[in-house]
Amino acid sequence: MSSVKLRLKPTSTSVGGVLAFVICTLKAAYTNVQDDIVLLPILVMMSLVSLFFLFVEPITQKLKYHDFADKRSFLCACHSSSVGLFLPPNSDIRRSRSAGFIIPNFGDVASNFVILIGGLSGAILLCLKDVGEVDEIRSWQLEVCLPIFFYSTIAISFGSTYYHWNPSNQTLVWDRLPMTVAFVSIFCYILEDYLNKGIGSYLLSPLILIGVISVLYWNWTDDLRLYALVQFLPLFVMTVLVIFYQPSRYGGAVQQGLALLLYAVAKMCEDRDYEIWTITKKTISGHSLKHILAGMASVLIATLLVGNEENNV
Repeated sequence: MSSVKLRLKPTSTSVGGVLAFVICTLKAAYTNVQDDIVLLPILVMMSLVSLFFLFVEPITQKLKYHDFADKRSFLCACHSSSVGLFLPPNSDIRRSRSAGFIIPNFGDVASNFVILIGGLSGAILLCLKDVGEVDEIRSWQLEVCLPIFFYSTIAISFGSTYYHWNPSNQTLVWDRLPMTVAFVSIFCYILEDYLNKGIGSYLLSPLILIGVISVLYWNWTDDLRLYALVQFLPLFVMTVLVIFYQPSRYGGAVQQGLALLLYAVAKMCEDRDYEIWTITKKTISGHSLKHILAGMASVLIATLLVGNEENNV
């Protein structure tokens, strides 16, 4: 991602877009939200988003983003006595294919298995869970919000594998689309958990739509501003809720906090891809470690499903 550059004079397009956003947000907020405690954060976020689009230049996707540290190709020699081996750098891939199946960019591809485990563990626990008698909000969390999160996490594992098999802007779209859905769904889950005003269920559908649009908008215009907001603003708001607001109504604040911490560390590892690759003596890269930590964060969210729901009535 390119560095953020400020501008002193907003463009007419950005002013028009922000005005439309403000009008729609104010209308929806004052029509559907009666509690000032909930309304105030919405107005603050609306102001921050407006300022961001007015005074921040478009953020482009640098092509060097696709230049990851771990470029190892792994030869799966399933027909031989050995499991496989890493091919030497710059080896002839076409000739090597005759000896077995080749996985390019092995670390970044294979580490998506941990993300898959996170999604599957949550989906399986949801299927096995005896919900019992729960209130309307908890029912929405278990039947709508968390299924979206875990199934989109499963989709992330496949989309990310597809992307890292052949990194490019075109394949990155299929990594980011399910990622935005996962961000939004767990964001709405935590909003409902701490504010308990119906705001999460109200925002879920429009925020999923905005998330999908943010990826398509980047793909069409090479402007990452909307996608950056979808990714980082919910992370900031969730952190504030977990730390400063009243305890989670349905429990699991510790798991939520640890999951947010793991994801924050995962993002830092992503930014230090080559440094971690060097520190670990070319054993694991920062981006691969990001996948592992993000998958572990999903497993922590899945542990929220362990327990008796009848205590949450």
